Amino acid sequence: MNNIETIQEQHTAGPNAIGFDYQFYYFLYLTLDLSPNEKIGFEVFDDIHIELPNGKIELLQTKHTVQKKSDGSIINLTERDIDLWKTINNWILFIQGSKGQVDFLDNTKFRLVTNKSIDQNPFLQNVLKFQKSEIKMNEFNIYLKNLLETTDGEIKKHIEKLYKLVDKQKKQFLTNIDIISNPEFIIDLIKKRLYKQIRRENKIDLVYNALYATIQKEKFLTIANRQKFVITFEDFNTKYSSCFDLAYDISSLPKRNLPIVYPENLESQIFIKQLNEIGEMLTDDEMIDYTTKMLSFVNNIRSWIDEDHIISREDKIKLEEEAFARWRVVFTTNYKKIKNKITLNAYLNKTDKDSDIIDVANSCIDEIRRDILKVKNIEIGSDFSNGQYYLLSNEPRIGWHYEWEKKYKQ
Repeated sequence: MNNIETIQEQHTAGPNAIGFDYQFYYFLYLTLDLSPNEKIGFEVFDDIHIELPNGKIELLQTKHTVQKKSDGSIINLTERDIDLWKTINNWILFIQGSKGQVDFLDNTKFRLVTNKSIDQNPFLQNVLKFQKSEIKMNEFNIYLKNLLETTDGEIKKHIEKLYKLVDKQKKQFLTNIDIISNPEFIIDLIKKRLYKQIRRENKIDLVYNALYATIQKEKFLTIANRQKFVITFEDFNTKYSSCFDLAYDISSLPKRNLPIVYPENLESQIFIKQLNEIGEMLTDDEMIDYTTKMLSFVNNIRSWIDEDHIISREDKIKLEEEAFARWRVVFTTNYKKIKNKITLNAYLNKTDKDSDIIDVANSCIDEIRRDILKVKNIEIGSDFSNGQYYLLSNEPRIGWHYEWEKKYKQ
């Protein structure tokens, strides 16, 4: 390594910068788990803090390292780790600076979150033993005294501050300490939590990128204006819900060739009977084609709802209602003259009436077949649109003949 590289390595902000990034990522991770009436703050009382509905508060310090052991794993949080003892020192300063130290200790949880491994750390093991009442305060003090006598420098001063804390305060403090090791890549943790919420794996990155950018921007602007960056559960739902909408904002619907079970007698289907009555005289190929369109539509709608989860049953109902409304306009408009003539008894014979009805019925079906329906404002194409109309006429909720209800609706 040359001199320039050595100087650059000594002065680079990389390790520090990634520590700040880790703090924000963990903040983002925690916002996704907020409960009603909870608040989370960034660089307000601590690196991160959470205010609970019962008035209690959680103070979180985040410590990240890029250092690794020879086997490639992250280094351990050791008994004399400077990150550990700086954090302990900061918390003791909070305690000593609070107005009511007893109330502060009773209502505050102290959490250190690190990507370092916490296995085989004697200090943490003794804290855990004390919390479980496996050792008493005098035993913990003996451990601290031995640690103090075998340590020097800045860390010794921090250990001494904890050692000299009066036992009553020390007991409350140790009881409320929690050290969390998250060696897993924090961005992966965020995306896993997002997946639990949106349930769409192919949309995770889209939502993640939008949420990260939006919260990061608001954080910057808020702190730049010398305001406290705090997010409530209600704020999160209001301000950032549009990021989650991206998981359900689809530009196209997948069309799948799903297995179709045809009825034994195609001609027995009500929608086929309706078409034959108005003179279509369908061939076997045409009956298969129309039945395929109807059943393929049915299969895909079911898949979109139950398997893909990209539309809801309410969306299906809206589609049916829209198709029915469009049919009604076409049917009513095309049959207006015939209805008037029938009302006025203007037909001289039945043949003329039947001939006019057949002509209008064919105009209705021709117009409907050109119609393109939409789900969630997305066009479903002519085949599926025809399939929806064939399905409605098979139920039957719509028809083509002027007297279709009398003939087919039971």
